[in-house]
Amino acid sequence: MNALAAKIAHPAVVRAAQLVVGVVFVAAALAKIGDAAYVSQQVHNYHLAPLWAENLIATVMPWVELVAGVALVLGPRRRAGAVVVLGFMLLFTFAVGAAWARGLDFNCGCFGKAGVGVIGASKFFENVGLTLLATIAVLPPRR
Repeated sequence: MNALAAKIAHPAVVRAAQLVVGVVFVAAALAKIGDAAYVSQQVHNYHLAPLWAENLIATVMPWVELVAGVALVLGPRRRAGAVVVLGFMLLFTFAVGAAWARGLDFNCGCFGKAGVGVIGASKFFENVGLTLLATIAVLPPRR
């Protein structure tokens, strides 16, 4: 194992990544849970999901985000939560990138109405950073 990989897999680094992405996901979920109509509109704005699935996604997604985020913060299934969060971050990064590439102009809906992030380069690279942290959060800590 090279030196950089050993440092990234250090238990403190993995735990810090888990805490950061866990807190972000808990905050995002809590901001969305109470406003499924707004979240559904944001899902629609991406033009990636079929119309029949938009309300279902808007209702279920925040609860899955919440459970995964709580798992990362509190355990005991931190790696399982990290895998779910990584899957979401890959999906979200793809969705933001696709919307940005198509020139769509709307708020991402990442934190419901609480945090307005406009689709574009800044949001895309923010997602890339969170995806990298989620990747670290999935790593088994070295012993």
